[in-house]
Amino acid sequence: MDAWRKRRIALLSALTAGMVVAYALPSLPVRVPLCAFKLLTGYPCAGCGLTRSIRAAAHGHFRDAFAWHPFGVLLFAAVWVIAALMVGELVTGKPLAWRVWWHRWGITLAWGTAIALAALWLLRLSYYRYGQWLPIPLKVPL
Repeated sequence: MDAWRKRRIALLSALTAGMVVAYALPSLPVRVPLCAFKLLTGYPCAGCGLTRSIRAAAHGHFRDAFAWHPFGVLLFAAVWVIAALMVGELVTGKPLAWRVWWHRWGITLAWGTAIALAALWLLRLSYYRYGQWLPIPLKVPL
């Protein structure tokens, strides 16, 4: 078996395991603080709500998933698209040019994601701190 096939199967297994865990996560009646930033500052970090967002998306509750964290829905969709591409690679036997794509678009994607996440975090902090600053449908408190 080719090395790229082994890597794809391992990655698909990890993605599948992650989605199964996201689907199986229970809704805890007590909110357990897992975020060190929130424990230290009292404010949510940029990623607060992502786990609950992905869990809600795994259950098909996309409105709730967006309310917990908009990036959770994007991350959930990205995982499914990447998984579908990898399955397509395995079925056709032709690996895609992931490195070429990453070298061409990776830095732009990374910077765009970081800037969008920081902007969303600032909006969420203002909402968390001052109330309904903008009509953004976010659940508070995180």
